[in-house]
Amino acid sequence: MLADFGTMSSPVSSSKILRKISIVAKQRPFRIVILGQNGVGKSALTVRFMTRRFIGEYDPYLEKVYSCTRYVEGENMNFEILDTAAQDENSRTEDNIRWADAYILMYSIADRCSFNECSRLRFLINSYAKRHHRKSTSLPFPEVTCSSAPVILIGNQADRCHDRMISTEEGRARAAELGCARFYEISVRESVDCVQSIFEDLYTYQRKTKKFRSLFSQSTSNISRSSSLSSDDDINDNGSSKDSFSKRRGALQTIS
Repeated sequence: MLADFGTMSSPVSSSKILRKISIVAKQRPFRIVILGQNGVGKSALTVRFMTRRFIGEYDPYLEKVYSCTRYVEGENMNFEILDTAAQDENSRTEDNIRWADAYILMYSIADRCSFNECSRLRFLINSYAKRHHRKSTSLPFPEVTCSSAPVILIGNQADRCHDRMISTEEGRARAAELGCARFYEISVRESVDCVQSIFEDLYTYQRKTKKFRSLFSQSTSNISRSSSLSSDDDINDNGSSKDSFSKRRGALQTIS
């Protein structure tokens, strides 16, 4: 009886497949935390991205992590999104800040209190970043390597134009003032594709800035290494010149 070996694979190819599977399985998810007051649409934004559906009513005290996979920039990326409940305790908010790779600050264009809350939340993010990166002050240009996680500002409920309290220009100016990477004004109720783009753009932005920081760190380390080598060469050159000068001086004294 002839055996059919058409579907069999070699041990080498099998090991490569297993290695790829393990790499995908170990890939760290991209973690996003959505911060803002209750009622601004944080849960609606999250569910809109996850399912493309809009649901208007949520438990304002429920805090939950959602997970999904999206195809972004030629690869499948696992998103983990923390939909936060409004918290007065800074310690709890700091735990959420520590957990995330990127941040979304969200307000309602019809609620100025929620707009001002974004400034307080941005202050907390900066405070944590400064404490977290305090040990990096020994690196060249430490201010460049500090506080790297991207933050974006979103003004929601743009469909409530008759109740508007914050103009688009004021929102954009606040985003620039807070050092946010992007500013969006949307209606989660009416927008689907825009919501999808926000999360995908946030991942793309984080990936590019992370790559830039890695290249910058590598270049500065190379510069410091080359400076150290050049200073050593100067010392060696000076030392050898001094030795030769001493030998010549001794020779002249012998002749005389």
